[in-house]
Amino acid sequence: MNEPLAVLLAPLLSAALLLAGPAATPLHAESLFVVCQSGAEISVIDLSAGAVAERIPVPKAPAGIAVSPDGGTAYVTHPDAGLLTRIDTTTRQVVDTTFIGGQPFAVVADPDGDALYVSDWAGDAVHRLDGRTLARTGTIGVGRAPAGLALDAHRRRLYSADRESDAVSVIDIARFSRIASVPVGRAPYAFDAGNDPGFLAVANVRSGDIALIDKADHAVSRLPAGRMPYGLAVVPGTGRILVANQQSGTVSLLDPKTRRETGSVRLGGSPESVVVSSDGQLAYVSEWFDDAVAVIDLDGLAVRARIRVGQGPRTMATVP
Repeated sequence: MNEPLAVLLAPLLSAALLLAGPAATPLHAESLFVVCQSGAEISVIDLSAGAVAERIPVPKAPAGIAVSPDGGTAYVTHPDAGLLTRIDTTTRQVVDTTFIGGQPFAVVADPDGDALYVSDWAGDAVHRLDGRTLARTGTIGVGRAPAGLALDAHRRRLYSADRESDAVSVIDIARFSRIASVPVGRAPYAFDAGNDPGFLAVANVRSGDIALIDKADHAVSRLPAGRMPYGLAVVPGTGRILVANQQSGTVSLLDPKTRRETGSVRLGGSPESVVVSSDGQLAYVSEWFDDAVAVIDLDGLAVRARIRVGQGPRTMATVP
C-alpha cells in the first residue's frame, strides 16, 4: 500500500437535499463528487442519471474531499504536494489551488462557521484554516499519521483517526485543544459519515474491526468486520453500519445492537469508501482498482449498477 496515498474515507459530512420551490430549476441535480487519485480528476456523477456528467482536472494525487455548509464549494487535499484545491460546485471549475504545507490528508468543513480542519499525515497535527482565505489560524498536535477526521457540530468536538498510534484524538473545537486520546484498535483510518448523537464509528484497518466510541464517556466497543475495512457509513434511521472491506472485496452490513453482520455483497476492485443516500435506500461504493462506483440497493443488499469513473477512485462526497 502506497502511504499516504491510501486515501481515507475521510470523514466526510452528508450533504442535505436541495430544497426548491416548484418554479425553481436547479442548474445541477444532486451529484456525487468522486476523488480519482490516479487520474488526477474529480468525476462528477449525476445521481438522477446514474452517469458521469463532468470531469474536473485537479493537481496530481488528490486525496480527501469536503463540501462547504452551503454546498457551493468543494475542498480537495493533495498530500504529496501540500496543496488544497477549491472547486466551485455550481460551475464545476477549479477556483484556486493553494499551498498549505505539510501533507494535508482529510478535510472537514465546520457547518457553524468558516473554519476548515485538515489532518497533516506527516506532521502528526490537525490544522485549522480560514475557509475564505485558507490562512492557517491554528495547529494542534495529535497522534502519529492522522488520517480521517469527523466533526460533531452539536458537541463541538473534532475527532482524528491517528492511524499509527492506534487511537482517536478528541479535540475541543472552542478551545482548539486535544482533550483525550482514545485507544480503539490497530490502524484507525476512516470515520462514518453520519452524525449519530451517541456514538462514532471508526474502521480499524489492521485489526479488521469497527470501533464504536461513546461520545459521552469515550468507552469503546468493537465489532468484527472483514479484512482491511477502509470506509464505512451509518445507514440513516437504522443505526446499521455499512463497511467496505478492501482486502475481502466485500461490503458488509453490521448491526451494533446484535453485534452481528446482517448481510454482505461481494465487489471487485478493492472497495474503499462508502456514501449512503439521504433517504437510506442506496449506497455508493468506490472500487479503487476497477475505476468504478458501485450502486448498492440497501433493501436487498444487491448491486444495482456500476458507474465508470476516472482512474483510482477513493473518497467521495455528495453535493446538492
